[in-house]
Amino acid sequence: MHFMVLILIFLVGAVLWGFFHSNPQGVPRIPLALVNVVILAAALVAGALIGSVLYADAVSVKAGEKGMATYLAIMAAGRLLAIGEPAEIKAQARGREDDAAPEPSMEDAFIRLITAGDDLKAAA
Repeated sequence: MHFMVLILIFLVGAVLWGFFHSNPQGVPRIPLALVNVVILAAALVAGALIGSVLYADAVSVKAGEKGMATYLAIMAAGRLLAIGEPAEIKAQARGREDDAAPEPSMEDAFIRLITAGDDLKAAA
């Protein structure tokens, strides 16, 4: 994510430099600068709208899980241990007997599911 922001800043800087350093001769600078600013603002708004629409389905933004995938799958030794949304995987890791227990973090859920998978494999 941080790399994408750096690329965006570089591209905006390049566009700004291009807009303000490629002015044709004989055109008044103030009106041309105003047109350049309006075009740049429209391009930034359009890019933000298009980007948010394209990435809306790719990333789920929830409190405490910002930037996590909408669906996760946890596999170990070629077996699928859990699949679903992060809240479902956390609930599955917590177990039915621990309904009163607090919801585990994704890291704790992952460790519990892997451990439970190892226990099932050892019992078989």
